[in-house]
Amino acid sequence: MSANSGAPLVKVCDLRKRFGQNEVLRGVDLDVTRGEVVSVIGASGSGKTTMLRCVNLLETYDSGSIMVDGVEVGYSGEGPARRRRGERELARIRADIGMVFQLFNLFPHLTARENVMLGLRKVRRLGYREARDIADRWLARVGLADKRDSLPYELSGGQQQRVGIARAVAMNPKVLLLDEITSALDPELVGEVLNVVRELAADGMTMLLVTHEMSFARDVSARVVFMDAGRVAVQGTPREVFGGQPHERLRSFLARIEMRH
Repeated sequence: MSANSGAPLVKVCDLRKRFGQNEVLRGVDLDVTRGEVVSVIGASGSGKTTMLRCVNLLETYDSGSIMVDGVEVGYSGEGPARRRRGERELARIRADIGMVFQLFNLFPHLTARENVMLGLRKVRRLGYREARDIADRWLARVGLADKRDSLPYELSGGQQQRVGIARAVAMNPKVLLLDEITSALDPELVGEVLNVVRELAADGMTMLLVTHEMSFARDVSARVVFMDAGRVAVQGTPREVFGGQPHERLRSFLARIEMRH
């Protein structure tokens, strides 16, 4: 759970993004150190998911900088010479940035094993046998060795999400992004997914996760970031963020969450 010292693995500087007239990100600054787990919390519309999607350029950003392991993600060049990276360049960079989505995003016609193998074959260019062995190993790690030949419709939501996690981590990414990965699940399935993430955290996986599971954020994070109105309003250790918090917007957000639970 503790972060290693050294240069940040992910460095977000003055990140800005608007949709039409709506400025969703208003100068976000955030560092994630290698081996650190950072949870991002905040009300709906505060910019959490947009920020996360900018990190691997699923959303383009208007200005600012996102560096992953010293490489600018979306653009190359400075000032007027700045240009959006081509798809081939982006694919190479994205291969190092795993992402697990709210709505699983599995290919419905592929088995669990084939879903995990796809990126290993197409992006990492591994041979069939090596890709299959890695897929089987990760499916076993997430407790789905017996479901590797099942299609997504044959799996519960929790099982599908665990396949999604296996697919992301099988690529051996430098950082894993997790976007509200339990919000589409029935309450009784949430625990099985969070347990997998806990194990990854214990293994030292660098993770940046958007979550509304406050107790999980408290347990697993080295640092918690509270976003409000498109900016990082508060960040600190779980104890600092959740305990006796002087920031009024954070206090009211946490009070609303408590009432819902």
